[in-house]
Amino acid sequence: MRVIIGGAHNGKRDYVKKLLAGKEHRWLDCQTLHAGACHQHNSGDMNIQNFSGDRHHSVVVVDRVECWLAETNLGEAEAVELLLKATNGKNVIFILTDIGRGIVPMDAGQRALRDACGRLYQQLMERADEVTRIWYGLPQTLKKRGEII
Repeated sequence: MRVIIGGAHNGKRDYVKKLLAGKEHRWLDCQTLHAGACHQHNSGDMNIQNFSGDRHHSVVVVDRVECWLAETNLGEAEAVELLLKATNGKNVIFILTDIGRGIVPMDAGQRALRDACGRLYQQLMERADEVTRIWYGLPQTLKKRGEII
């Protein structure tokens, strides 16, 4: 598993597109939600539990998981467990938006989402083989093959 993290509009998606250029992959965008599911570009709904690559798509990109976490009816612990089990041992690239910096939201729900994302992101990064931070289009490797750099 790989994690690509950075602020909004910092070049995370462009980085992953270049990384996967010419490779078969499936892109799941969780920004557009329908009944708690992630949407698959140009292919309809994809249940968040079905992250495994198939014979045509060896890599699955999961984008904007914070949107899914905000909209799911599951409790935080249950949602995190579902996501971790669904992606365990699979060739997945998570694109995560760092929402834990800056001004703390006044809205209690937004603060709770920020905290839940922080806890989820920690678990994803702990399990990831590689972690890359994108800062204004510049990639910085934080972890490679399980070693913190």
